[in-house]
Amino acid sequence: MKLFKRKEGQVNIPDKAATGIANGILKSQRWFADTLESLTNKWKQKQQWIFLYTVCCLFGGLSIAAIVNSFKVTENTKAIMPKPITVPKNIYKEDEAFLITENEFQKVQEYKRTHPNLIKERPGLFDSLVLIEQSYYSQKK
Repeated sequence: MKLFKRKEGQVNIPDKAATGIANGILKSQRWFADTLESLTNKWKQKQQWIFLYTVCCLFGGLSIAAIVNSFKVTENTKAIMPKPITVPKNIYKEDEAFLITENEFQKVQEYKRTHPNLIKERPGLFDSLVLIEQSYYSQKK
């Protein structure tokens, strides 16, 4: 019988995730190195050096090209010009924009009659229906 229980250390999830990612990267690098080693271990030393120089020149050149290309400025990208903001057409100027028809009003009334416990079951929907009714009555004035 144990009198004192050992507290287990809390696992820090971000550290665990970072460790997993780092291990995955190291594993893929190790696989790539082993593959290249098995491919080139039968080559002569001069062939290996030529291959190494070729790879270094290729990837070094691509890196330098990417860096130089990022500083290259073309005429189209000299300045970012903002586009003018368009003002939307005022919807309240339209006469028939949000008119509630008699048919819609009848549908709201019918729905409220068929669902008498609506205020308890779905108070948000009930509030919306009341708002529609108020809008209908206000447009009739």
